[in-house]
Amino acid sequence: MGDFDAGPLLPKQQPGESDAAYWGRVERLTDRVQAWEEGADAPPPPAPPVCPECGLAAERVPTRSNAWLLLEVLDPGPEVPAHLVPPFFRWLVSDDGVAWCPGDAEPTPGARCRIPHRLVCPGLDWSQPWSWLGDVREVNAHRAQDLYNPPRRPDLDGSEATSA
Repeated sequence: MGDFDAGPLLPKQQPGESDAAYWGRVERLTDRVQAWEEGADAPPPPAPPVCPECGLAAERVPTRSNAWLLLEVLDPGPEVPAHLVPPFFRWLVSDDGVAWCPGDAEPTPGARCRIPHRLVCPGLDWSQPWSWLGDVREVNAHRAQDLYNPPRRPDLDGSEATSA
């Protein structure tokens, strides 16, 4: 019945590679794909936890798939009501500090979650942002603009300079 009969596409086992080494390699590749699909694309330590798209800092946390994720730090607290966040963007952080995404599972009433920075990154273009996420994205755009275009000091533009 077509291409699905062949099963999943797996890399070939290298000559002399043990089964344990082969399946470990498959697991690492699978983890990388899962991390990419979930948006866990933050630079690993010791690189600073800075978004490559907008230059803003965020909270970097490890994921279950051994990748790193930038989570948005919101005020007054980092968690938001989960029902306001689109599926696959709801991140939970366990007690040991590891982030995981429950996918499209329906959140329980009153559940709270974290959001990835990329969801509100001003450097990425989302075709249909949700209203409150658009507001956060706008605030981040102003923060990023201030980061790269700081306001000029009055004593540097000559308006308050005195001649000797």
